[in-house]
Amino acid sequence: MDMATSTGSSGRLLTRAKGRDKPQLSCDFCRRRKLRCDRKQPCQSCIRLGQASACSFPFSQLSHSLNYASGHNADQSRFQERVNHLEALVRMLAEKQQDIPPVSTPDSTVTSNTYPNTEEGSMPESDFGRMRLQKSMSSYVESDHWKAILEEINDLKDMANEEATHGPESSEEEAERLPGADLFFLDIYPATKMELIAAIPSRPIVDSMIASYFKAVDMPITLIIHRGVFFKQYERFWQDPTSTPTMWMTMLFGMMFMVAYTALYINAGDNPVDEDTLLEYQSIVLTYREKMIQCLRLANYMKGIPHTIEALLTLLLTEYAQGEEAQQGCWQLIGTIIRVALKMGYHRDGSHFPELSPFEAEMRRRTWYMLIQFDIATASQVGLPRTIKESQCDTAEPRNLLDDDFDDTITVLPPARPFNEHTLTQFLIHKSRIVTVYGMICDFTTSTKQRDYDEAIRLDTLLSTAFNQKPPVLEIKPLHRSIMDGTELITRRLYIAMSFYHAQMTLHRKFMILAKTNSKYNASYSTCLNAAYLALQLQVDLFEHTQPGRMLYADRWKIYALIQSEFLLATIILCYNLDDDIANVRRGTPSLSTSEMMARMIAALQSARDIWGKQQGISKEARTAVKAINVVLAKTQPRAHCPPANSRSTIPVWTYSGPSSPHDSVQTQEDLVAAPMPVVVEPMPKSSVGGQLDMVAAEQGQFSEGPWNEFFDLDEEWDAWMQLQV
Repeated sequence: MDMATSTGSSGRLLTRAKGRDKPQLSCDFCRRRKLRCDRKQPCQSCIRLGQASACSFPFSQLSHSLNYASGHNADQSRFQERVNHLEALVRMLAEKQQDIPPVSTPDSTVTSNTYPNTEEGSMPESDFGRMRLQKSMSSYVESDHWKAILEEINDLKDMANEEATHGPESSEEEAERLPGADLFFLDIYPATKMELIAAIPSRPIVDSMIASYFKAVDMPITLIIHRGVFFKQYERFWQDPTSTPTMWMTMLFGMMFMVAYTALYINAGDNPVDEDTLLEYQSIVLTYREKMIQCLRLANYMKGIPHTIEALLTLLLTEYAQGEEAQQGCWQLIGTIIRVALKMGYHRDGSHFPELSPFEAEMRRRTWYMLIQFDIATASQVGLPRTIKESQCDTAEPRNLLDDDFDDTITVLPPARPFNEHTLTQFLIHKSRIVTVYGMICDFTTSTKQRDYDEAIRLDTLLSTAFNQKPPVLEIKPLHRSIMDGTELITRRLYIAMSFYHAQMTLHRKFMILAKTNSKYNASYSTCLNAAYLALQLQVDLFEHTQPGRMLYADRWKIYALIQSEFLLATIILCYNLDDDIANVRRGTPSLSTSEMMARMIAALQSARDIWGKQQGISKEARTAVKAINVVLAKTQPRAHCPPANSRSTIPVWTYSGPSSPHDSVQTQEDLVAAPMPVVVEPMPKSSVGGQLDMVAAEQGQFSEGPWNEFFDLDEEWDAWMQLQV
């Protein structure tokens, strides 16, 4: 009997099905090393790493590119046919709705047939999130993710941009190249412990790199490794490398990778290194993530032996350093880490288990609270539910202690330092309190059950309480008034403030929409828009101070890797609301936004567009933000070739004559941040609607819609199209 089809007592032997061959689009070197390849020969990655001579492509790649070029025109034609068909449907919808009488709602303070029903028990269709199907792939994001909000504004443009910018790259190849997406299934040969030890440089080089790591990395993730205990283990490693746990070596490789990666790609040119060091760093960047995975496999990370979670989190840090493109890989990796941590009991407080020393119990608390933050942060970035639930955990908060306050020899944990004494652990504690409430908010907003506004108010109260419990040293203030503070303290204040604004936007966005037809939710309208506005004001301040030579330049990668998605969410929320205000002006219906608030939104989006525009070359999210802002702001400008009737010049719509910088305003950013919220937006009385509209009204045909002119006569059909999006 054939061995492939026989069965025995141990079970059935199965043959592995051969999958469909996929075209190789990257060069051979970039494909082996999982690097980004621009598909030129030689590519920039090979040139940068001194491997230009090794840059080669298989013959099939060339033919694939030719096939794409020949088929691109056909794809464009099919897309134009889809646009024409959709245009006909929208015209028909607009004609039909002219015959439908408007439905009156006596209890509503503002009426508009473009908003979802806000009766108790109703759930807008957008609550179900967004599903996108592409070829053989499907992707989903929750309704509060920025991608879902963007589609509520402009689904067709998003589709057009995707088809125009994807190029020859298939969706399957895109998924395959996501950093870390198949982290533990890479085609990496298994290494022996002696091979791993041999890959470590001489001690003088390692000493210098480890010292640089602990000096430069001040993020809370460093709290999971006790410095004093680590250096004792480090000394033992050099005395007898073969007896050192392989899992511990993962952390060593990861620390050296971070130092080399930062020197080559993040702070390149700031601190020049000699040629020998440069070559050493290039070799480390190319090989050490592979060494980390070899260590994890050799030590069997699923067993849950000592140093496992610390090693996995160090690997996660190397993913985060690679920026926006690593979001999917980080989310997948943290899922693995959390499951291993649950298996090891990190979700239960160490005081329950006498087998754990006070030192081990405290280090587990630090680690668990880092896992909570990474779980929520990565889930939010990809728009999916989190993993950890508070009801299943009882791990206590870590104490406000420095590493010098305790070590692995203690028998009793010392008391915490004073509340007002700032330490990295203090920051971890207070940020975790905000993030924990944010996790509850995510559960609430993504629930498939009916949302109770009383529960939203309760969560808002919890969020404000957690935010206000922070010590004065963590109070946000303008960067130009923080020049005497260390960059570590400045970035920690920024993280806390942005976590708070992000939670506010997530909690109140849905109710902000409902406020347009029900005054019960007006507070949510004010809170959500105010949080988005203040977030973008921080973005302006932050962008200015992360330029070369400014005080936060060296820390820019840490800042943008962790809060870029919050800025994007704020941008899309303001785009959505301003787009809706413009629609109200056209219909002659009232809006909750005053003319002053509209001017604030326009100014904030103009500044955001300038900032996002400078990042378009390296960020897909930045390109998305710029396109969304352009579409919305185009509708605030009159057409130069079509002046208003009985007028000698074009009347600008909602022109902003205020200060060009937040610091030039009477109400500075510091005033806005310190002021009680909301600081803007009061419901507009119906009696004043006419006067407000007189300030911004223009005749039909005056608005310039940018790219939309190619598809629709927007003056007639925009309202009908927007109804399809709500």
